[in-house]
Amino acid sequence: MELLVVVALLAIIGGMAVGQLSGLMGRYRMNAAAREFQDQVTLSRVRAISENQEYAITLVTADPTPLDGQDRLNWGRYEVRVGDGNRASSAWVTIPEGLFDLKHGPGRHRGVSIEPWTPLGGPPSYNLPDSIVFSPRGFIINDPSDFTDGVIRVVFRNKAAAAPEGRVVRVDMGGGALIAGVQ
Repeated sequence: MELLVVVALLAIIGGMAVGQLSGLMGRYRMNAAAREFQDQVTLSRVRAISENQEYAITLVTADPTPLDGQDRLNWGRYEVRVGDGNRASSAWVTIPEGLFDLKHGPGRHRGVSIEPWTPLGGPPSYNLPDSIVFSPRGFIINDPSDFTDGVIRVVFRNKAAAAPEGRVVRVDMGGGALIAGVQ
């Protein structure tokens, strides 16, 4: 009888630990996805300068319901592209290692989604919407209207969390990227 009580208690404690572990894993994946995006912003800026070419990070897909708590229904995709020149590129190609898809990979992060962003017009006359474009000097050349309070915000959500949890990557006009928490 005593053994049954001990086994039952262990099962209850184990069940609680699994629930907490799921949230922790979701937080880890969300932080990793935000850091990966931040790293791609920094790397795109460095590549633009070192290769004397325009680079862009294009936001392709967002999760229409990032706060629904359905951690198996995550969405988010962005691509790193290189232009065909150092000014006013007319053709853009996704670089071989520049595809990041949070649902299907590469760059897969189960339970993490990209929240819908404020539409970006990109640089005037480029016809490159929802993109952050770097000049060969390393500055972002998007229209100033793309920046809200001086930054472009990309929010990553942990869909496995019991309460809304997210990380925002704030990209400033100089090409710097910082990560902060968001509710």
